[in-house]
Amino acid sequence: MKHIKRRERESSEIRRKIIEAARSLFLNQGYAEVSMRKIADQIEYSPTTIYHYFANKEAVVRELLLEGNTLFLQALLQRVDEARAAGLNTLDTLKTVSDAYVRFGTTNPEYYNILFISNLESVSLVSLIDSGSFKGFELLEAGLKAAMEEGCIIQGDEHLIARSVWSMLHGLTSLLLNFELPMAKSNDELIAFTIDTFLKGLSR
Repeated sequence: MKHIKRRERESSEIRRKIIEAARSLFLNQGYAEVSMRKIADQIEYSPTTIYHYFANKEAVVRELLLEGNTLFLQALLQRVDEARAAGLNTLDTLKTVSDAYVRFGTTNPEYYNILFISNLESVSLVSLIDSGSFKGFELLEAGLKAAMEEGCIIQGDEHLIARSVWSMLHGLTSLLLNFELPMAKSNDELIAFTIDTFLKGLSR
């Protein structure tokens, strides 16, 4: 029994090493330049070992995307649950979920890059049936619709408005990840001010 558990643990560790090596290589070299052999070389294993865990490069990408999407969606849903528990109205819920989006990106820069900048799903032609990023957009869209129904924000096409809000959040997150922004006392202040100002523009 102990031997079985040890093998399972070792297998899990090797799988994790493969995923982490692939994540780094995809981001630094691009999807097209990465091969299973390169992933194997990165962690000093034989390609045969890598193929024991993943059938091909696309299977590695799928695992990365599933993991990143799951983390992203969990971050947003956790904020929704917290907002409901705190009794926040729909507009304040939108603000806290928007904050969760940016915080996910700044605390998980590699996964944010994979999901929303390099867009590994599109580049690799790996299609996910359940995409956390798509569900995240649906969550934002539903929140905007609820805010409209409550009269918190202007009436309009919730799909169009959701795209606009998402664009703002993506732009802010990308700036925070890639540039040292002058004049801001802190990133926290910038995040709160940007989200609050943008949503105020939608308020009635």
